[in-house]
Amino acid sequence: MKPLRMIIDNAHDVATLTATSEAMQVANTQRSGRSYAWRSENLAPQVIEGTLATARFLSALVLYDHNLTAGGTVRIEYLLNDEVRYDSGPMPAASIIPLGIWRAGIDPWGAQDVSELPIRHFVAWMPSTLTNRYRVTITDPNPPVGYMQIGRIVTGSYYSPPEEMNLSFGVNLKWEDLGEHSRTESGSLRTIGEGEARLLTFNFSHLTQQELTRLSRELLRVKKRTDIYINVYPEAGGMLEAEHAFIARRADSYQHTHTRVNNFEVPGAFMEV
Repeated sequence: MKPLRMIIDNAHDVATLTATSEAMQVANTQRSGRSYAWRSENLAPQVIEGTLATARFLSALVLYDHNLTAGGTVRIEYLLNDEVRYDSGPMPAASIIPLGIWRAGIDPWGAQDVSELPIRHFVAWMPSTLTNRYRVTITDPNPPVGYMQIGRIVTGSYYSPPEEMNLSFGVNLKWEDLGEHSRTESGSLRTIGEGEARLLTFNFSHLTQQELTRLSRELLRVKKRTDIYINVYPEAGGMLEAEHAFIARRADSYQHTHTRVNNFEVPGAFMEV
């Protein structure tokens, strides 16, 4: 499997944005919080464009908490001024349950393979490209609600360690149920609240001093309040990747331990926003 990838510095949050239509404003995609979202006015093809004050290298783009279906497409273009430097072409907005896993009479034909997850996202990994404008074209005639919606957009240059320094075994993912149990005076059990949030813990056990320097520079630029997109199993596909990929914040302060000659250990704990 490919090593973990993280987008730590989200260029989208400082971009100037435009959208084809805005039943809910596109600036909401720059705000952290599940109650904010961009929403189109209809199902006509939509174009979201971001302009950066200064050019920077971008290599990934995420559409997070969307309602797009397997019949939809996403096209990403990176531009330097008016010149298109990279064009992904139309890509499927979601994947369907493959044959062999699809259950006749249980799963709807064409159902997404991650439809059970409370938050779905689309991610594209691309060659590192110098750009000061990016354009996302979305088409999807199928959402039953009559509009397209995206909660957050993330784009930036991702951090990934060398394969031999990837996470150690013992990656732990906890789906934290936000409901709280409470008993009435008669002893009946009541559950207050609902919702879920993920807590991911892992460990880098074999970082050289050079790689530790790279990781420290990335993580010390941001604090615990900063949203980070983390993907433990990039390009693995299916539920394995989708469960372990989300927007999060550091749960603990950054630390590392010098365990032996030219070997450092860095623990990680991230809470879903």
